[in-house]
Amino acid sequence: MVAARQQEHTVPEGPEVETVRRSLHDRVVGAVLGSPWVSRQALRTPVTRAALAFLDGARVAALTRKGKTLVLATNDDRGVFVRLGMTGRLLVVRRAEPCPPHTHVRIPLQTALGDNDTELRFVDPRRFGEVVPWLSPSERDAALARLGPDGLALTDADRAAVAAALRHTQRSVKDALLDQHVVAGVGNIYAAEACFVARLSPLRAGAQLTRAEARRLVAAVEQVLRQGVDNRGTSFSDYVDGDGRQGDNAAALWVFGRQGEPCRACGAVVERIVQGARSTFLCRRCQPMRRGRAQNRQAAPSAT
Repeated sequence: MVAARQQEHTVPEGPEVETVRRSLHDRVVGAVLGSPWVSRQALRTPVTRAALAFLDGARVAALTRKGKTLVLATNDDRGVFVRLGMTGRLLVVRRAEPCPPHTHVRIPLQTALGDNDTELRFVDPRRFGEVVPWLSPSERDAALARLGPDGLALTDADRAAVAAALRHTQRSVKDALLDQHVVAGVGNIYAAEACFVARLSPLRAGAQLTRAEARRLVAAVEQVLRQGVDNRGTSFSDYVDGDGRQGDNAAALWVFGRQGEPCRACGAVVERIVQGARSTFLCRRCQPMRRGRAQNRQAAPSAT
């Protein structure tokens, strides 16, 4: 009998943040921003209306992303970083729409077509998210440089660097993947999925990996992140895109959140363990601790 799924509280990762960016891009880029409103409840990094006052009258020049960080840039080379944290949502809605509880930032938008009825809202019940101003390109670039290469935009040099970093740590491979200095945009969901696709135990020490295994794990990271974007992100709890829609990737996951269910590749039971205070999911048959022949790979399941 298959055990009932336990709902996992997940954090938006690279694919979810990229889906938010894509859903907002055409309605935000080119729009003129109005005077921001900021709640009195502090986010993870406190921000004030005065700190965001420079946005009033500025035009949005770009909305980009690195890892889990959204980067909104204005035409005067300033802007804000938006990090969703655990429960953050960045939405474009009609101004007349009632504000839900835990709305922390509101910025009016006037589009190139003259539509001035919408606004950008940041809603975050748990307040671990951030809306942080940056005031020069050098300040922006310095902050982003502290992140490792983006897992959704790896170059050949990046792939080699990530593989080397994975092999030169005593941490488990899963813990290494969660380090945003190693590769940006991977969190608990996609680290577990990448370990499965690579047929590696998430408990293996990085220093135990062969060069071939490390390269395989990097390729698996790229595969599962791209799948996440193709399926518009993974929604277990709070994540929605900029239109308020949930993602479809949960139906395509190999192991994450599937404890007690049969492995899609071999039929063994998927297990949930606690690793570094986080849930980790794995198939011990497909992901042995020792080097050796795991079950043959199969095509990824399809989201429905």
